[in-house]
Amino acid sequence: MQGQIVEERYGYYRRCRRFRRNGQQCKAPAMKDADRCYKHQEQADMERRRRAQFTLPPLVDLKTVQREIGNVAQALLADRIDEDYAGELLQKLESASIALRPTSASP
Repeated sequence: MQGQIVEERYGYYRRCRRFRRNGQQCKAPAMKDADRCYKHQEQADMERRRRAQFTLPPLVDLKTVQREIGNVAQALLADRIDEDYAGELLQKLESASIALRPTSASP
């Protein structure tokens, strides 16, 4: 009963569609023509800028791939990128390393 009262209390405006770490929906009003509140929109914009700052160069050889693995690890430790983006980059690096591996000629 108490939960329904809380929901009705916030029913007169469109709420942010993001969820907090504790699993509850953010109770802040969503910005006009958006599904996020000001705070969550600001966080999303910051994340987008962070990702744009760290991109992989052309992966032309295994040495470049190895160097970029180290760069991704350093960026993750320095909190310049998040774990999800680091995972995406490392998957790309893994695919590149497989594609660049020399194939041995079978007899």
